[in-house]
Amino acid sequence: MARILVIDDDRAYLDSMTAWLAMKGHEARGMTAPPPAASVAGSWDLVLLDIMLGEEDGFGPLAAYAAAGVPVAMVSGAADAANAVRAVRAGAVDVLEKPADPDRLEVTIALAEEKAARARADRAGREAWLADRLYVGGPGPFADLVLAAERAAATSLAVLLHGPSGSGKDPLARWVHFRSPRCAGPYVAINCAAIPAELAESELFGHRKGSFTGASRDRPGCFMEASGGTLFLDEVGEIPLPLQAKLLRAIETGEFRPVGADATVRSDVRVVSATNRDLRAAVAAGSFREDLLYRIGQVPLAVPPLSARAGDIPGLAAFIVRSLAGRSGVPEPVLDNDALAWLGARSYPGNVRELKSLLERAVAMAGAGRIDAALLRDLDAGGWAPGVAGGGFSFDRAMPLREAKRRMELLYLERQVALAGGSIARAAAALDLLPNNLSRRLGELRQGTSPD
Repeated sequence: MARILVIDDDRAYLDSMTAWLAMKGHEARGMTAPPPAASVAGSWDLVLLDIMLGEEDGFGPLAAYAAAGVPVAMVSGAADAANAVRAVRAGAVDVLEKPADPDRLEVTIALAEEKAARARADRAGREAWLADRLYVGGPGPFADLVLAAERAAATSLAVLLHGPSGSGKDPLARWVHFRSPRCAGPYVAINCAAIPAELAESELFGHRKGSFTGASRDRPGCFMEASGGTLFLDEVGEIPLPLQAKLLRAIETGEFRPVGADATVRSDVRVVSATNRDLRAAVAAGSFREDLLYRIGQVPLAVPPLSARAGDIPGLAAFIVRSLAGRSGVPEPVLDNDALAWLGARSYPGNVRELKSLLERAVAMAGAGRIDAALLRDLDAGGWAPGVAGGGFSFDRAMPLREAKRRMELLYLERQVALAGGSIARAAAALDLLPNNLSRRLGELRQGTSPD
């Protein structure tokens, strides 16, 4: 049995169609006007949407429903090839003529049920991803923040996450996406601080082949790649001032011109941004546009440093150890009470990222299956384990060589970023790398997806 919503301004057709669907054993409801996408997503397996709704057409609602992952079949009273092509390109799973052929409609319903089942499985996978990476903890500032982020996710407003480096802005941005009506769409993240200024426009808006040296093919850019979903602009305060006007227009209108293109293109994205800078001070200094700040900061959310959620540290540490062990395929070590007490008493200038880095080394070194305060103190000395070759790795503990290389490279690169004050750009310069290459490499190593 499928849950089917029929939207048509012809009341007689609406009644006959819902009655026929109910006779076939489906749960059907008719409406003469399209409801908001947020109320449809997750509630219906298929929407039968009339192409013409009085003086309006159904393409606006189709775009909203498709972005929310709702299967939509457009219904038309007359054959129109142009409208059919437009509907399919806009995300419709099928285009039907009135009166709908019963056999064709049953096939469409079956396809919609299959798509809905895949969407539920994808949603479960996303929830598992979040459960593995976002620790909320007990009542406190971070739990309040996650609740506020969930409320913001249900809207279409732009969200700005402001907080110190390493405080957990990226998992929160993903939380906003996964909890939003756009959760079935793409999530595209870009670190604005890691893009060379001369390539920033191409990274955001794409380019046409031959538009500059090295442009050997068309490239869509992040705005187009995120169409129908969420674009996360990490370190948005680092976007060059000359590009900010184009970014503002793209966010406000959905229109932009790829580098070297003759015409504008459109993309439907929801923007979530993050920064560790004081953007109001940047506005006063003339390095950030005030109108852009208002546009990206419709819902400003302050992400607290780890020092403001000290009560979460024992639970957060256990959560991180369990997550790291699970992803590495090693037995979960036991965190001794003295280790938890030591962790709770320590300060974390690098916030959650610093705590996670320390615990990743501890998990690698916990050969006896326990993490105690003595081990943590040794690992914490200068950020590296003294007297242990390989930066906190014991050569007496066997693991796959690829995993050992991944951990050692990750520890080294994260240490260089820490020594550079958390700046990807400064660390990349010291390592003789491009900032975007360093950022991408860190992401690969943290996710365990390194191709090497």
